[in-house]
Amino acid sequence: MKMRRWFTGLSAFALSVGVLAGCNSENTSGEVKENGSKEDVVVELKLGHVWPNSEIHAQAAEKFVEEVEELSEGSLKIELFEDGTLGADKDLLEGLKVGTTDIWVGGAGVLSGSSDTAKIFTVPFLFDNQEHFDKVYSGEVGQEISDKILEESGYKVLSYWERGARWLTVNKEVKTPEDLAGLKIRVPESPVFVKSFEQLGAAPTPMAFGEVFTSLQQGVIDGQENPLSLIYNSKFNEVVDYLVKTEHVREPISLVISDTTFNKLSPEHQEILEKAANGEAKKYAADTIISGDSEYLKQLQDAGMKLVEPDLAAFQAKLDGFVDKNFPEVKEIFEKVRSEK
Repeated sequence: MKMRRWFTGLSAFALSVGVLAGCNSENTSGEVKENGSKEDVVVELKLGHVWPNSEIHAQAAEKFVEEVEELSEGSLKIELFEDGTLGADKDLLEGLKVGTTDIWVGGAGVLSGSSDTAKIFTVPFLFDNQEHFDKVYSGEVGQEISDKILEESGYKVLSYWERGARWLTVNKEVKTPEDLAGLKIRVPESPVFVKSFEQLGAAPTPMAFGEVFTSLQQGVIDGQENPLSLIYNSKFNEVVDYLVKTEHVREPISLVISDTTFNKLSPEHQEILEKAANGEAKKYAADTIISGDSEYLKQLQDAGMKLVEPDLAAFQAKLDGFVDKNFPEVKEIFEKVRSEK
C-alpha cells in the first residue's frame, strides 16, 4: 500500500514538472490531481515598459494586467515592471526573445529595428487625422501590418492602443523647417525618426527615453518630441520653453509578445491575452487620450510653455517623397494606409 502511494505521488510530481516546462516563464506553479487532471495551474508572465506610473499607458497596462487575471480566474498572472526597471524599450523588446521579459508595451516604432514593415509606424504625416488612424489600425490594413511584422520578426502584436499625435518641445521658437537647422532633437532609436528629422534639417539624436529629461536640463539636446500626455507627465515643461503643434506622427502603442512564448500558452490563455489586450485597457487609453489632450495643453501652457502653431504645409513639403527616397520597402503598405482615408 505504501509502495502504491509512493508511485502515485511520483507520477503526479512528474506530470506537474511537465506542466511547468510547458511555458516560457520562470514563475509557473501548479498542482495535479492524482488522476492526472490539472488543478490550480498558475502561469506567470512579466510585462515591462519605460513609463512612469502616472502616464496614461502605464495605467492602461495595469488595467490589462487586472483584466487578464480576472478573465483567467487567477490562472494567468502578469507581473508588471514599470519605469524602465527591466531596461529601455530596445532591451525590453530583445528580452522577449531571451526570456528576461514576456510582454512589452511601448511605441510601435521600436519594432522597426526588427521588422522592415514596422517602419511604417513613424512615417511623418502618414495620417490626415485621428479618424484615419483608427480606421487603419482597427481594420484589415492594420492586421496586414501585424501579420507582416510577425513573419519578419517573430513578434506578435496583441493590440494597438491609441497614443495621440506627437508634438515638438524645444528651447527655441520653431515655425518652419528652417528654424530646426542644427538643433539637436532627441528621437527614439528608429531609423525613420532619424531620417525624417535629418530631412527637416535638424540634428536628430537617438536616446533612451529615461535620459531625456536630464539631457534637456543639461543642454545636451535642444528638444524632443512626444504626445502631450507624455510631455506633461514627464514634466518637460520644467526644462523646455516651446510647445510646437507639429502633430507630425501618430504612432500607435503596441502590446507585443514573442510568437514562441505565445505558442507555448494554452489556447484558453492565448484567447484571454488577446481579449484583454483589446478590452478595458485599450478603451481606457483611447478615452483618456481623447478627453485629456485639451487639458494637458492647458496645463502645459499654465506651467509656462509657449504654444507655437507652425506652418505645417512647409513641413509636409520638406518631407515630400520621404518614403520613396528613404524607405521604399514600405511603399506598398504606405499606399494602402493612405488609401484608407
